[in-house]
Amino acid sequence: MNIFFAPVAQLDRAPDYESGGREFESLPARQVRFLIMIKLNNIQKGTLLAFIGVMIVTPDTLLIRMVSLDTWSLLFYRSLFPSLALFLGYLILFKGRTFTDFYNIGIPGVINALCVLGGNITFIFALAYTNVANTLIMISLIPLTAALFSSIFLKEKSLPITWISMIACLLAVIFIFYESYSLGRFLGDFFGLLCACFVGASLTVMRSYSEINFVPSYILGKFLTAVFALPFVVTFVIVGFDLIFTSLMIITVGVSFVFISLAPQYISSPQVGIFFLLETALGPLWVWLFIAEEPTKNTLIGGAVIILIIFFHSLYIIGKEKSTSV
Repeated sequence: MNIFFAPVAQLDRAPDYESGGREFESLPARQVRFLIMIKLNNIQKGTLLAFIGVMIVTPDTLLIRMVSLDTWSLLFYRSLFPSLALFLGYLILFKGRTFTDFYNIGIPGVINALCVLGGNITFIFALAYTNVANTLIMISLIPLTAALFSSIFLKEKSLPITWISMIACLLAVIFIFYESYSLGRFLGDFFGLLCACFVGASLTVMRSYSEINFVPSYILGKFLTAVFALPFVVTFVIVGFDLIFTSLMIITVGVSFVFISLAPQYISSPQVGIFFLLETALGPLWVWLFIAEEPTKNTLIGGAVIILIIFFHSLYIIGKEKSTSV
C-alpha cells in the first residue's frame, strides 16, 4: 500500500444521529488539510481510520492510572498539553486563519466547549472513584445519551429499537450500580454516567450546527478544562514518568481525535461507533495486564450486556441506512 499525505475537502453533511450513533459526523474535516490516503476503497479507508483512532485512545486510561499526580493536577496537565499541541498544530497548518476560525465557532462552539469541559472533569473523577472497567462501560453509553438528547432537543424521532436499547442498557447500568454502591464505588459510576451525558450533549450541539467547524471548539474545551483545574493544582512540578505519561496523552486524546473525526467521511458514524466498543473492551484489559486492576463479576456481566446491546443496535442502524440509501 502506498501511503501519502494529501488535502481533503470539507465533510459538510450533517450527522443524522438517528439516534443510533453518528457521533463523529459532525466534526468537520474542512479545516483539516491532511489525511492518510491509501490505495483502498472508501469503506476500507474509513474502517482503517476509525480502527487506528480508537486503538490510539485505548491506552489512555492506563496512562491515567500510571500517573502519580493528584486528581486536579492530572486534569490540568491532561488538558493543557493536548490543547497547546493541537493549537500549535492548527496554527502551523492554517496560519492567519486560525484566530478567525476560533472566532467563528460562535455561541454554539462555546456551549460545545463547556460540554467538553464537563466531560473532561467527570471522566477524570470517574476514574478517581471507581475502576477503569466501570468508567468505560458508562462511557460506552454515549451513543444512546446522544440519541436521547437529539430526541428531546432536536425533536428527532427515534426508532423503537433505540428506546428498547436505552431501557435495556439502563437495567444493565442499575445492575452495575447496585454492586458499586455496596463497594463504595457508586460515585465513580455516577461521574462516568455524567461524562456520557456531557459528551452526548456535545454531539447534540454539533448535530444542530453542522455548518460550524467544531475543531477549534474542542481545543477551547480542553484549554478551559486546564484553566478550571488551575486553582486546585497542588504542585506545578512535573518530572520523570509523570511528565512522560502526561505528554503521551497528547497522542491518546489529541492525535486520536484527528483520525476519528475523519473516519465518517468514508463510513457512517454507526460504523465508527462500533469501533468504540474496542475502548470499552481493551481499556480495562491494558490496566489489568500492567497494574492488575481486575473488574468485578457484575461489571463483566453488565458490561458484556451493554456492549452486545450497542453492537447489535449499531448493526441494525447501519443496515437501516443501507436499505434506505438503496
